[in-house]
Amino acid sequence: MESAKFYLKAKLIDIEARVSWIVVINKDDCQRIGIRPGTGLLIHLKGQRVGVYVDETDSLVSPGEIGIFKDLVKRFGIVEKEPLEFSIIYKPVSLNAIQKKLFGKHLSYKEIYSIVADIVSRKLNDVAVAFFIASSFFENISEKELFYLTKAMAETGKQLSFSGIVADKHSVGGLCGNETTPILVPIVASCGITIPKTCSRAITSASGTADTFETAAPVVFQTEELKKIVEKTNACITWGARDIVPSDARIIEVASQLSIESFSKALSSIVAKKVAMGVRYLVIDIPVQKTAKIKSIREAKRLKKMFLRLTGKFGIKTLVSINKAKGPIGRGIGAGLQLRDDLKVLFQEKDRPLDLERRAVELAGYILELTGRAKRGKGKVLAERKLLSGEALCKFREIVKAQGGSADIKIASISLSPVSFEVKSKKKGKVREINNRHLAEICRILGAPFIKGAGIYLNKKVGESVRDGETLSTFYAPTRFRLDLALKALAKSPIFKVS
Repeated sequence: MESAKFYLKAKLIDIEARVSWIVVINKDDCQRIGIRPGTGLLIHLKGQRVGVYVDETDSLVSPGEIGIFKDLVKRFGIVEKEPLEFSIIYKPVSLNAIQKKLFGKHLSYKEIYSIVADIVSRKLNDVAVAFFIASSFFENISEKELFYLTKAMAETGKQLSFSGIVADKHSVGGLCGNETTPILVPIVASCGITIPKTCSRAITSASGTADTFETAAPVVFQTEELKKIVEKTNACITWGARDIVPSDARIIEVASQLSIESFSKALSSIVAKKVAMGVRYLVIDIPVQKTAKIKSIREAKRLKKMFLRLTGKFGIKTLVSINKAKGPIGRGIGAGLQLRDDLKVLFQEKDRPLDLERRAVELAGYILELTGRAKRGKGKVLAERKLLSGEALCKFREIVKAQGGSADIKIASISLSPVSFEVKSKKKGKVREINNRHLAEICRILGAPFIKGAGIYLNKKVGESVRDGETLSTFYAPTRFRLDLALKALAKSPIFKVS
């Protein structure tokens, strides 16, 4: 329900609100219009109605003006003194659905769609979104509701379609360094398969695939730009476009403040993006390790079953690969370090991480077999051939160039943070364990994923011998302050177990 409309002139404010979309209105205008701090408004912009929330001021803006922060300015191209049309948001219908879910009742597709649509338009504030996340993503959502939610997430944004075979791979994440996508995508694309890879940003990890590839090229595009990239190169590696599954970014914004994620949230997010991108063949990578996100084979099998049932409802042919890992895959943990590992594999350097190469080739092989490009059991052979011949590297450079990066990308061009520190072993023995959770937490203290050159290089991996005083890992930080914080955290949360 909305009130009558009113107009105020835009005053641009050089502050980015990041999470909530906030506007600032003079106290006199608030009294005249009959609103107060926290009131929801609908702003009518370029044919869209977008929810914002009011902050009140005595002096930051004058009567007749409305302060607009950088988030909205960039998103909608608002200019100084532009007259903007508003109306007051009263209680959205979607709030009734959230209240119903909080009492443990099941929702219809219409109710779930209203919630997702209002998340996208920001008619629901962050508190309401948080209650929806809490009520729907933690064991209290039925299989039918999960399907409805995934469908609504895809349908409240734009959907693309591409000619030919359209396939994708997605990892549920949670295992440090498992950055197979920049290797796999060019392998698959060089085989004539379209692979419009949409990736996640990190919520609790050291780097999501979007964070990693952003070190080489931009990852955020308008829908039409994204479509042209895929049509030109057969592939992309992006965070997607703003209007493809736009609800996901908002849900992540809220959920990441509490560092929470669930199977249901991951499923709906992943599958909605595949539906929106027109994917018909999908390989899911589920890494399992006792200090990773998925800690047991039992958990992995449960998640596998959920994926197969959900993707089946959308007609997506899916293969789920469960990988029981001893520890992190690759040696670089953090955006720049992970991309360096990927480049070492693509360039076939002698010191490339072979475990990362094996997993990337294995997953690429599954896609080639699933789509019929290779006979059963022969996909890995074809994937290896594309890697060894240099065709995958050529395709990688082509994708980077199409996304606005340098086609002449080299390992040395990926810079690392300037402050480094070598962590030495205090005893002789073998590395028995690397604590994945502690590794991710300390990388984030060092600045990952937001600082691209920050992170940890693993000089030693699980099963490798180590001498007393030999380097176990190398920390990279932008400042001595961050390094000191990370070393204090390391003293309480050790990464390596040597015996």
